[in-house]
Amino acid sequence: MGSCITKNQKAKIHQSIESNGLSIAEEARRAIKDPNRLSRKKHKQKAAVVDARLQNSQCSEAATAQEIFKKKNDQDIRLINSSLKKHFIFNSLTSHQKKVIVESMRFYEIETNQVIFEQNSKGSSFFIISSGRVEVIINGNRATVLKSGDSFGELALLHDTPRSATVMTIVKCSLWSVDRGTFRTAIEELNAQNFLENKKFIDSISVFEVLNEEQKEILAGALSVLKFTNGSKIVSEGDPGDLLYIIKEGSIVCTQKGKEVMVMNKGDYFGEQALYYGSMRKATVTAAEDVTLLALGRENLVECLGASLQLVIYKNSMKIAFSNNEYLCRLSKDQQENLINEMQIQSYEAGNVVISAGTLKKESIIILVKGELGYSGQMKGIFKLFDILGANEAINNLSINLADSKTHDECIWESDIVAINDVDITHISNSGFFNCIGGDYNNVTAINEALTSMKRVQIFKALNNEELCKLASGLKIQEFAENQIIVEQKSKGDKFYLIKSGKVEIIKDGVSLRTITKDDYFGERSLLLDEIRSASVIARENVTCWVMSSADFKDILSEKIRDRLMERIKLQDDSINLEDLVFVKTLGNGMFGNVFLVAHKEHKNFYALKTVDRRKITALQIEEDIVLERKILLQLDHTLIMKLVKTFKDQKRLYFLSEYIKGMDLYDVLRKLQLLKECDTKFYIGCIIMIIEHLHEREIVYRDLKSENMVIDAEGYPKLIDFGTAKFIRGRTYTIVGTPHYMAPEIVTGHGYGLSVDYWTIGIMAYEFLFGYVPFGEDESDPYQIYEKIQQHRLIFPQWIDNKNKVKEFISQLLSKNPASRLGGSFDKLKTHPWFIGLNWDKIISKELKAPYIPKFANFNIEIENAFRDQKNLDEVISDIENSADIPKCIKRDIPLAANWDEDF
Repeated sequence: MGSCITKNQKAKIHQSIESNGLSIAEEARRAIKDPNRLSRKKHKQKAAVVDARLQNSQCSEAATAQEIFKKKNDQDIRLINSSLKKHFIFNSLTSHQKKVIVESMRFYEIETNQVIFEQNSKGSSFFIISSGRVEVIINGNRATVLKSGDSFGELALLHDTPRSATVMTIVKCSLWSVDRGTFRTAIEELNAQNFLENKKFIDSISVFEVLNEEQKEILAGALSVLKFTNGSKIVSEGDPGDLLYIIKEGSIVCTQKGKEVMVMNKGDYFGEQALYYGSMRKATVTAAEDVTLLALGRENLVECLGASLQLVIYKNSMKIAFSNNEYLCRLSKDQQENLINEMQIQSYEAGNVVISAGTLKKESIIILVKGELGYSGQMKGIFKLFDILGANEAINNLSINLADSKTHDECIWESDIVAINDVDITHISNSGFFNCIGGDYNNVTAINEALTSMKRVQIFKALNNEELCKLASGLKIQEFAENQIIVEQKSKGDKFYLIKSGKVEIIKDGVSLRTITKDDYFGERSLLLDEIRSASVIARENVTCWVMSSADFKDILSEKIRDRLMERIKLQDDSINLEDLVFVKTLGNGMFGNVFLVAHKEHKNFYALKTVDRRKITALQIEEDIVLERKILLQLDHTLIMKLVKTFKDQKRLYFLSEYIKGMDLYDVLRKLQLLKECDTKFYIGCIIMIIEHLHEREIVYRDLKSENMVIDAEGYPKLIDFGTAKFIRGRTYTIVGTPHYMAPEIVTGHGYGLSVDYWTIGIMAYEFLFGYVPFGEDESDPYQIYEKIQQHRLIFPQWIDNKNKVKEFISQLLSKNPASRLGGSFDKLKTHPWFIGLNWDKIISKELKAPYIPKFANFNIEIENAFRDQKNLDEVISDIENSADIPKCIKRDIPLAANWDEDF
């Protein structure tokens, strides 16, 4: 479960501290040297402990009970509400949601000595005792007796974990009950509707217009609900303002000095100036009836977006301006960010001069982020929001030709440029602009264009930005006339070509294979392999290519990097068939499939082959999950993520052929290292952040991030494996998936969640790496107890951690109960957190940092020799293992299965 120190071990440590006078830090250091003092738990759980996607088992509880229609009276409602208050599952619900659940509960009567449910059976319902008594029996022994008002079975509302006890009636009982399906559906529908309403409100507020969709969704999730009764004061005139309010239900009255000035209704908002300035309230606001408001605070907004609203709006406005400008849109993301961070912000009141007549246009670059500008005396808006002044002149270096009046007009502002209304601009000097983008504009953008194309080349995806830039700078331009042969079949390959413009045809043995054009490429294998060209390439119009020779390539990149790229090439051989593979040994057996080490008969390259029995797929109804896993893996190409090579299918099973990672589970590595040093924790957490960033850029949430799902490779770097719980996500999802100790609070409560659940888990892992145990529910094994600890959120750090240590701040940010504030605005913001000072992110991708632990491997050369000598029939080996496994009983489908569901395999 990823936990570590038991209560007895903690007691021993504190006893040792008291008797020996040691500090906890010293005791922890001694514990590292002596594994018997302090050791991590050794219970490994690779698969997600909770996976609600697979809850297709149909079970009946209280089978002998009789349902009776009973209209709930006030006493019934009080009894139900009183019971609900005892469980965190219901405490996070709104009053409306609780009302819906109460209305959903059904009434049952059941006779004496009847089983309501049995220990180890799959749970499906939650029960409240209206009258009578029941006994709770654990392992054949009575544990307790429950009476009217007591309740049991609440964990079943979250997932179908086996019941921990048997419950039997002692006397005739009446029960209120709700099943998981009814509960989850009601909560999900209400929360989904609530989120959409909040998002709609955010969309309607003018100050948020310039925010992107992701930022708006973050704010929609961060809104808090406030309720006021008729006549209550919401804000008072003259009070400091720090909240924006949106009216969700009801109406309010605004008064100034006792005089009514405005009535506002549902959908209206007030206090938006508080998000900018925290200015004093200019009116008193009173509820004209019972009112429900959504509130957003200035501090909360900074946590969510990573900066003040005004600064976020400026930055977004500059990005929009860049995208609209024919020159600046060609700058890279990093170059644009440099500009945004360096540009100065300046405000002008209406009528003020912004640019004086006679100023050189190329002197500075100005972006209009608020208001309008015009020529003096005309007072008409010529330059609007998002317009950029001076970029064309600076980039083209327009100089004055005194003999040419036209040129003079182009280069100099002929009259003052003034603010038509209140105006905000951002500006940077000519020299500052070129320093930010890295030199001459034409050279910089030419490299940018080449870099954009190079990032599409499969083998280059393992390079960091610095390495790519080195390669891009080594490219040479070469032009080819129409019908000119660029590459001839059977000639020796020694150059790589990236098409800048034009169209070429690929021809093999006189047969046209395909036509490729701008941003496509060919010959990349020749940079690393001494191969003969397998096809001819002919220009079908005038063609311009970026070209690199293998000699230049080897001069630019080190041998270590070239070896890494060679490994990537081996993972791109899509010509492999099942018949080409030799069974070497079994790597693992799981609930859904088996994994084997296989080797290519000819090339001797190793791969991991995951097989999934069609009988299990049908029984567990996981067809959609298998198809989704394939789609996700095809999206991923990262040096720290397992690479999918190819998929196959036959009548018996589906196959995933993947990169074989010779390594050791991070889980086991942690038990070798015990408590990690901070520098080692930074290394692993830095790697994990890079992995999750790659997933989230592709809108993939992982949901079961933990050390068991990561392998430390031969170079000591973690690689993420097992994507069975991953999912494409836009907006929110509600499925409960994960391992309890690592699950974010919003997964359990049913409020819906997004990508931010993975940030929470990074926080749990960082805490576990450093301190040897998880922060919530360390000594609990019952999922419900763990969930309660997570909801209570008592985040306590060991006493020996210095309060000034930035790791506390970093972990606390990731473990915020507010999902919107965990990232701090962006991955870039998270990676610049003070705790990471000194960590070179580029060198993580290039694997140049020294890893904390390099696994040692047993030699299995004999197994390999035997495998190639015997060459066992792969199908027979797999069938023997599958036939020894239990196949779950098939359950009737709600929706018929499409006949071609596996067509993409």
